[in-house]
Amino acid sequence: MRALANAITPELRLAGVKVTLISPGFVASDIRRVDNQGTFHGHAKESMPAWLIMPTDKAARQILRAIARGKREAIITGHGKALVFLERFMPWVIRAVSRKIAAGRGGYRQEAKSG
Repeated sequence: MRALANAITPELRLAGVKVTLISPGFVASDIRRVDNQGTFHGHAKESMPAWLIMPTDKAARQILRAIARGKREAIITGHGKALVFLERFMPWVIRAVSRKIAAGRGGYRQEAKSG
């Protein structure tokens, strides 16, 4: 998303449009109850721990404030800031953790080593 925001910002600036990249982290919503087919599962249990989830109204205030101030990017949760830091300065950590999580869920296939 950052690359897209950076790519479209100069072009849209010519038309008088400002771009603010919002990196919200986990915000209270039902999006995690929608499967890959777009089916809503209202009975599904929240997949994230409550302490990681920012209330919607608080997130909305921070997003609107960032847009009003013309910020290029707004990272609005503490864990979001930590993840963006890791992604920028230690991307291998994010890749390693992602592989481990995906492998545990059966979503990552490791190639057999030959030799």
